[in-house]
Amino acid sequence: MEVDAGRTGGGPVTPEPPTVEGSRVGLNITLWVVVVLCGALALTGAWWLLANDDDTTAASATSRAGERLDDARVEALPMADEAEQHRNAAVIESATKMSNAFLNLDYENVEASTEAVLSLATGPFLAQYEKSTESLTKIATRAKSVQTGEVVWAGLVAADDDSATVIVASSGSVSNKTTDFKAVPRNYRLQVDLVNQDGTWLTRDLQFVE
Repeated sequence: MEVDAGRTGGGPVTPEPPTVEGSRVGLNITLWVVVVLCGALALTGAWWLLANDDDTTAASATSRAGERLDDARVEALPMADEAEQHRNAAVIESATKMSNAFLNLDYENVEASTEAVLSLATGPFLAQYEKSTESLTKIATRAKSVQTGEVVWAGLVAADDDSATVIVASSGSVSNKTTDFKAVPRNYRLQVDLVNQDGTWLTRDLQFVE
């Protein structure tokens, strides 16, 4: 895969980041390099969910309680206890921070981008990302790549006191040599798997999802 589609002669510009056999994390980092630096792939979500604040969501659910929808009846669910609400909020906040760090990269300051990701990572994701930073810096600088991204929605899939999974949707753009340095819109959905380490939620896996 080449970062600069217009480059002629020689081998590919983009070396494959180090991967562990059978590692989904390694594949995701490779895919990210293609997405960010090549601009050749846009994973657009098939649907978007709009975020509502807790009060609005709760009021809507309560107001429709007892309403019949075809053969089903709307029922209000009990609110989670305070400890669970705080935990879920911390999980979503951490997943959002990681996604924003992961999707933002400027070739003029790659170190800041990679350090932000590493500070929020752990386990296999941390190990694979660390191995990719040197190549990532060289590739981004050569392609003069700038990727921006911002989480516009985040939803909790599952969580307990030790681990959690969050789906996020983002909106942003990418510019590099292949886009003639024009910002091209890029929207992604990511699945972020987190673990609780001494009270801090860190990302152990991150993957693009359709």
